[in-house]
Amino acid sequence: MRTLTLFTASLVTVSAVANGQNFLTSKTPYQPKQDYQSYSQVPQGYQLAMIQHVARHGSRGLSSADDDVLMMDLLLAAKADNALTPLGEKLITQVAKLTQVQEKIGYGKLSTIGKQEHYDMAQRLVARHPDFFTAETERQVLFSNSGRSRAAQSGEAFRQGLLKSAPVLADQFQVPYVSKATLYFHKAEGPHDYKEYKDSDPRIKNAMAQIENSEKSADVSESILSGLFTQPFIDKLKQGKLHFEANNGEDTLDNGMDAVSALYGMYAVIPDLAKDSDDLDMTPFISDENAAWLAYMDDADSFYGRGPGFTGDDITYRAADALFSEMLLQIDSLIDDTEDAPLASFRFTHAQVLMPVATWLQFDGTEVTVDEGEIYTYETNPWRSADIAPMAANVQWEVYQNNEQNIVVRMLHNEKEVTFPAMCKPLEGTTYFYEFKEVKACLNALHGEL
Repeated sequence: MRTLTLFTASLVTVSAVANGQNFLTSKTPYQPKQDYQSYSQVPQGYQLAMIQHVARHGSRGLSSADDDVLMMDLLLAAKADNALTPLGEKLITQVAKLTQVQEKIGYGKLSTIGKQEHYDMAQRLVARHPDFFTAETERQVLFSNSGRSRAAQSGEAFRQGLLKSAPVLADQFQVPYVSKATLYFHKAEGPHDYKEYKDSDPRIKNAMAQIENSEKSADVSESILSGLFTQPFIDKLKQGKLHFEANNGEDTLDNGMDAVSALYGMYAVIPDLAKDSDDLDMTPFISDENAAWLAYMDDADSFYGRGPGFTGDDITYRAADALFSEMLLQIDSLIDDTEDAPLASFRFTHAQVLMPVATWLQFDGTEVTVDEGEIYTYETNPWRSADIAPMAANVQWEVYQNNEQNIVVRMLHNEKEVTFPAMCKPLEGTTYFYEFKEVKACLNALHGEL
């Protein structure tokens, strides 16, 4: 278990409105963070020998028929009660349009942008390494995913991008396989301690209750709802006199904050659907200031549930051990028998994995925890899911080998060169290249024997 830096924080307002960032958190559409032509020069004598790649699925709309269904039920109830404002009437139109788009592309499926993100990523990978991907080889190219449709769709879009630029590899592409243990580990059989932590740990419940029940949250809720409904209707909602259930039988809308959360859930995915509909717009219903607070609440939830969390506790990311064990083992196979080692291994997963992976690797923004009883805030903590795990977020390890069979590794996060954890020492004279034996040694020292 590693110990993250302790930084205690008190509950304060989001005065720096998300520091000029968007308010989409992990729903932010993907953009590479560095032009590959500006990457550091590969050490002399080394040639690319393998790619290890793990990526979140691409942009999508709503994952299920919940936020739109619940909000429409609420709006229609208000309409029947003659309790809608003119802005509320406009929201009915927008929710109906969103549902139409969702029914067309499928709930939980990739949007057009989501497919393009992975297709283009594959194209850039080939452009970075044209000789590697256009040479004839007998080595296999592996594809795996979490078993969810959007992860499989992402892998297929990536595969198509590779085929377009590197058709010589077509015969080396293996049939995609499902690996929940490495790519959906919090849903796989076994990590019951994590489920108990996420659902029942009093530290999370207390922290999120302080945020959700704060005066700021109440003000944001009132500000948004008063633009849509009459005050008597808002009062009924706040008093728990209204109840709505989604078609899945799990999600409900029972109070004002439930309504605001459903609206924000739709707001956050609209940019991901931009190429599937040109007239979806939820910005009239949530001001930037209110969106900034809702983004903070969402980031707080991912911070405690999938990110750094509480000081001295690795429960949110320890299950990533299985993924890194597999990656290290595949690189080891280069040493044992180059011909049997995969040429590349491409994996497709979810934010529930990319966030723990980033925290496991100690990326910038994951290094600050909170003590029990302290609260995550934007002012005191760098965790931002929009930077850590936007749509199509990815980690790539480029594995290089020289004639003496020495291996070095360069790591990219969202296609930007990044360092391994601080205790890992880079190859002399470089910043981003590490001897493989050093990577193994320091990761084992941080996380136990992998």
